[in-house]
Amino acid sequence: MGALGRGATARNIACILCSWLLLPCLALGQSVEGRFFTPKGTYLVGEPIFVNFEFANNSHKPVWVDSRFGQPCFGRENITVVGAQRAWQGWIMALGCYGGWAGSCLGGVTEIKPGQTHSERIFVNHYYQLDQPGTYEVRIARTVTTYNQGRFSDSGSPIKATADFDIQLVQGTEEELKAVFQPVLKDLVNTNNERRWQAIQVVTELAQTFLEQTVINLSKSPEDVSAAIEGLYKLNTPQARERLAELTEQGKMEATRENAMQSLAALGDKHYLPLFFRLARCLKGGEQGVAIESAGLLGGSQAVPFLSSLLDSHDPAARMAAIRGLAGTASRSAVSPVILEIRDPDPNVRQIAGAALAQLTHLSTADNALASVPNPALTFEKWHDWWLANGFRAPIYGPTDCAEPKRLK
Repeated sequence: MGALGRGATARNIACILCSWLLLPCLALGQSVEGRFFTPKGTYLVGEPIFVNFEFANNSHKPVWVDSRFGQPCFGRENITVVGAQRAWQGWIMALGCYGGWAGSCLGGVTEIKPGQTHSERIFVNHYYQLDQPGTYEVRIARTVTTYNQGRFSDSGSPIKATADFDIQLVQGTEEELKAVFQPVLKDLVNTNNERRWQAIQVVTELAQTFLEQTVINLSKSPEDVSAAIEGLYKLNTPQARERLAELTEQGKMEATRENAMQSLAALGDKHYLPLFFRLARCLKGGEQGVAIESAGLLGGSQAVPFLSSLLDSHDPAARMAAIRGLAGTASRSAVSPVILEIRDPDPNVRQIAGAALAQLTHLSTADNALASVPNPALTFEKWHDWWLANGFRAPIYGPTDCAEPKRLK
């Protein structure tokens, strides 16, 4: 899509008016109205885009609504931006094709008193990549549960709201973009925790280059470092990578150090491969596992000799981490050492080896790639013979090349 002029089209104006005036989709007589509306219709590429979700209690009694209607509990299924790609959240994992991430939102109710309104901002960029000029159609819908007397056991009529409108993205200068970020930067010191949280989300997820020092400063705060790691990853500047390297060793919490390792490895700067080898040797427990796996993702075939040496460890957890690391290398030379682990005395290690081989070759000796290996001798023989006949020409796959494995006869 090409760049567009900054004036809103007639259809855009009509859609914006629609979003303000006609959006409540309500049964007659319903006392709480819900609507979506947009502050404006034209944005700069790289500017945070918000849609407001508002409730109004037009009755003479208090109404309680499910608190899980705003972010981060606003589901990806509730919004579609036609013409844009979904934003990806999370890290590449060595066995990513056979795993995933799960999350949950805390429950609760929000009271809306008679005549009162309550609104939440939905950060559209969190769900879609909006990094090219053009016209995009936003479709958004939500159904929210209400409760009588604030009791979960006493449900009222649900609130439904939908919207369908256009937004325009135009290319601007860095100075113009800096200007639209000023309210966001002010919210970083807002006493309203929700506004501050959303400002951190905007700064770290959009991560404009001029925000580099802001993101680095956030990474020095224990309560903000988790979000800042994502910002450092997206900045991917030399200074940002160096800060991630510092956090792998100096982070105050294990989760911080592990997140920093995963993000630094995903950036692919092999200058840091010796750091991961050192961490893999000196760390213990879960942190060691993350360091080993990250070394495979970063090093590729260069990491295979180091990871193979860890298969002699007396610790089954270290051997499983090494196998996951080998799976993450997407290297042909990783297959043979993983096949040998099919005979490991620990059934958990054998299971991970089977999943790693499915990741690398898209083949499996079982219907389920994560199945246990009850007969290691027979399974090893199948893999050994297949690799002997096909190892030079069989395609090898990486952690993002997901497909249902075919059965290895």
